[in-house]
Amino acid sequence: MSKEAPTLFLRKATGLVREVGPFTAMALGLTHTIGGGINRLMIEGSYANPGASMPLAFAITAIPTILTAICYTLLSISMPRTGGDYIYITRAVNPIIGFLSTWGFWFTEVLSLGIICFYDIPLWGQCLQIAGVATGNTAWVDLGTTLSTDLTVMLMGAFALLIIFTVTAFLGMRVYGWIVNALLIIPAIGSFATIGLLISTTPANAPSLWNQTYGAGTYEGIQAIAEANKTHEAYPLVPFSMDATLKGGIAAIWAYIGFTAAAYVGGEVKNPSRSMIIAIILSAGLIILYYIAASALVYHVFGDFIPTYCFVHKNFPDDLKALLPTAVPPRSLPTFAAALTPGNAALQFFVAITAAIWLMNDIPAFFVVCTRLVFAWSFDRFFPETFAAVDERFHTPYWAVTLTFIGGILGVLLSWIGEKGLPGAFIAAMDTTMLYQVTVTFACLAAALTPYVRKDLYEKGLKFEIAGLPVLTICGILGFMFNFWFWLVAATWLDPTQGMLPQAIWMMAGLAIFVGFYIVNIRKGIDVKTIYAEVPPA
Repeated sequence: MSKEAPTLFLRKATGLVREVGPFTAMALGLTHTIGGGINRLMIEGSYANPGASMPLAFAITAIPTILTAICYTLLSISMPRTGGDYIYITRAVNPIIGFLSTWGFWFTEVLSLGIICFYDIPLWGQCLQIAGVATGNTAWVDLGTTLSTDLTVMLMGAFALLIIFTVTAFLGMRVYGWIVNALLIIPAIGSFATIGLLISTTPANAPSLWNQTYGAGTYEGIQAIAEANKTHEAYPLVPFSMDATLKGGIAAIWAYIGFTAAAYVGGEVKNPSRSMIIAIILSAGLIILYYIAASALVYHVFGDFIPTYCFVHKNFPDDLKALLPTAVPPRSLPTFAAALTPGNAALQFFVAITAAIWLMNDIPAFFVVCTRLVFAWSFDRFFPETFAAVDERFHTPYWAVTLTFIGGILGVLLSWIGEKGLPGAFIAAMDTTMLYQVTVTFACLAAALTPYVRKDLYEKGLKFEIAGLPVLTICGILGFMFNFWFWLVAATWLDPTQGMLPQAIWMMAGLAIFVGFYIVNIRKGIDVKTIYAEVPPA
């Protein structure tokens, strides 16, 4: 670090401490990523995109995922600093591109924090319904119905979750790490159980097991309702389509978001050269294996019954309710997994709640990403300096935590408003995939350029080359192409007013903030260009 560094950045050191071990770093990626994407969107994808092969969609989107994982791993070793891709893009590509791309991602991340708090409550309810129906426990069914339908209960429960994880976030990464680790291990066991049930079941046995679990004749009854409504515009049983599969890949890309979470605490990870390989590449590999295995196995066992059930569940709820003896199980992976073990109440319950825990454990990982981005902007003097303050005892950026909490409140309220059918629902459903793709596309560009435009930083990391060409550059170029492609595919989801316009307004606000702080810093006599020529202190 040059002698000018103390005048460039707010302090000689961030005040954050390297207390994140490799397992916790990996847990951040796993818990941020695995959740609603695999447990619900994978099931609904074949219905929402008739003709789509969801296992193939997850396999195709695994390509940009692993390429991006390699880029983030090597960049995080070269630049092990808090802020992740904000640091990589601003130092290797362009400051304004780095700020705006992460500004957009932060917006979706902080709103999603509140959205997850809100929708985890009905997911707990749905899991109780699954377990209640499977075991004949009407008390569980009734409690699950309340959690799934009572908006006041959902709102209060969401605020409770948000407050609990905010309080623990103030206690620092050491305590947060224990929580993240525990919230990984419990649902991971449930996922292993789910895979085991799917492996041990043949397609021929699935109808009988379903009927034993959810009621005699229900499997055939659901098929009969769908067959009687083949002319419905949403009827999902059509021949395979690659276009539909790629559109299903939008949900798959969304499901993969978060495997880079450890990069955002790069300045707090012990031994980054070893830990980041475990935290990013290994976690991405485990996620890919689980996603492809879970999707391939459940579609192998249940086949076209999955989109058929989603079709009837969505379009003929009264017919479905009349067919089933108790509550209607939701459209989710636990619904199908629990069907495979009739009579085993404990395993059915455990499998059922796995999805709820997987979604809930997103919350602490989201907190980490949101707070570290805010901290990094502030430490570079392009956000109010207050948000770079760090508590001396717990080593946590407490004002950044507070801002994230406020953003989470907004996400909760927008979700609640949307459920009441009032304006604002589209904001709560902001297209995370689109703005995420912007960030990782430019991060891959940073990877491609770093060995050449920032050779000094590249030399500090792991240098793997093929025929003299850096692996970082190769993966960066390929990752840029694939991520840019899915960026365009994701854009097909957006409505010009309800999707694109809010994003454009938010990005405009980010540009105004950057320009404003640029002007302020120049007037203070701060050498702005040198800020982004230097890597901030650890």
